[in-house]
Amino acid sequence: MVSTNIDTWEQYLTNEDYAYLIQYIENIKNGISNDKMIILAGPSRTGKTTLINNITTYLSNELCECFPLSLDFIYYDIKPLGFFNGIDEISNSKRKNQAIINLIKYKQSFIAVTNNIDRVNKKLLEHSKIIVMTHVF
Repeated sequence: MVSTNIDTWEQYLTNEDYAYLIQYIENIKNGISNDKMIILAGPSRTGKTTLINNITTYLSNELCECFPLSLDFIYYDIKPLGFFNGIDEISNSKRKNQAIINLIKYKQSFIAVTNNIDRVNKKLLEHSKIIVMTHVF
């Protein structure tokens, strides 16, 4: 079961989003593939980065890594869970978005963070579960 540092997020997410997040994290912990990327969307100060840090603490640095949007990580060992910051910044790059979609199809797990969900590539959204973060801390 997920530790208390992630349990505290239950009060800030919908029941559906929280259940999906917990299952996603447990899948990674147990070596089970996920079929979508999670996008944490919301304005600044809604806890997106803190949630990422809590997930990393729970799963450990052995399973998690922040990936650069340059996608250079594909040339070395990829950890089971990758984080992207500012996924909306590559919205116009068909090549980068398709590369991420291909990795998702091959069951690579990602959690991305954005303040501007409207600017995220539409094709990438088709392969994503959006969790809207609304509580401002």
